[in-house]
Amino acid sequence: MKVFTPEEFPTPRADMFLPGWVMGLCVVLYLAAIGFAILALATMMWYPLIGFALLAILGGAAHLCWKNQSVRILDESRFEYTTFLGKKTVYRFSEIKDLRQNSDSFTLFVGDGKVHIEFAAYVSQRLFDKIREALERNRLYSAMNG
Repeated sequence: MKVFTPEEFPTPRADMFLPGWVMGLCVVLYLAAIGFAILALATMMWYPLIGFALLAILGGAAHLCWKNQSVRILDESRFEYTTFLGKKTVYRFSEIKDLRQNSDSFTLFVGDGKVHIEFAAYVSQRLFDKIREALERNRLYSAMNG
């Protein structure tokens, strides 16, 4: 996760988004899929079609992740999380319960849901600070009442 400032991205797509190299990976996967399709046609064999299908699916997944997966701050108390499939959910910062680090990402536990933040994602300083404040507030509340 790379925290960015307004100077680095004056008009970001969102407060959390995936970098452009993910879209580049999508293009590479699509081109490789096309290569496998051409190979299947040239050799009149169906085996390369397996490679075509796998690469096309991976390219599509990379494209969906790059295009959709994001977090936008709506106001001082709420944010909107969009999954890679485009499902949008609005959460309150006060609902943030925990942040866990996985092998390739972070999982933010919010209310009854989860927000997935890839290590490669760009996160605005504003969103980073809001998450940190909510986690500190939650830990202070738990310590006082636990």
